Amino acid sequence: ADSPSYDAQGCLCCAGLVETHIHLDKSRIIDRCTPEPSRDNPNHMRRVAAVKSGFTVEDIYNRAKVTLENCIKQGTTRIRTHAEIDMPVGTKCIEALKMLQKEYAWAVDLEICAFAQEGLAKVPEADAALVQALEMGATSIGGAPNYDTDHPAHINRVFELAREYDIHVDLHIDSGHDPAAMDNMLVADLTEKYKYGGRVA
Repeated sequence: ADSPSYDAQGCLCCAGLVETHIHLDKSRIIDRCTPEPSRDNPNHMRRVAAVKSGFTVEDIYNRAKVTLENCIKQGTTRIRTHAEIDMPVGTKCIEALKMLQKEYAWAVDLEICAFAQEGLAKVPEADAALVQALEMGATSIGGAPNYDTDHPAHINRVFELAREYDIHVDLHIDSGHDPAAMDNMLVADLTEKYKYGGRVA
């Protein structure tokens, strides 16, 4: 064929790796978190929330950059990173990740998912930050309804904003005390209702 060719000199050539779920904004903070109390009850949400007040745009940028470079070195060419907009961080992570997205566009397609980790229902500051993140260019939206006081309100708001901005949905619904407590069915129903098949993870 007339396509360009390249002599790989015996090396294996394949498509780049795809990282569908990473939190670059939270990477490399284990040294700041309190020791894990137990494997049965790690309290990871509380431990991370306790150190978020120290996050700055520069701090997020520097930590995320090291992790991003390591992903690239291992052959990752597409990444979706979940960027938490919870207070007091707000959109600092979006600002930092947008800089990295531009700086490393030559090597990786970095998609930013604006993400409400610690709750969205009845948290107007988080809702406002989520909207601001979308205005800043986040191209997907997500949340973790299991950590919210009102699961359906959380999920419905995510879908509402996704439709308004015409972006993909990526929700953390893999947790719950039993199958009946999980939110899979509501997410599936809304996906079907809004004809969002293929756009929800």
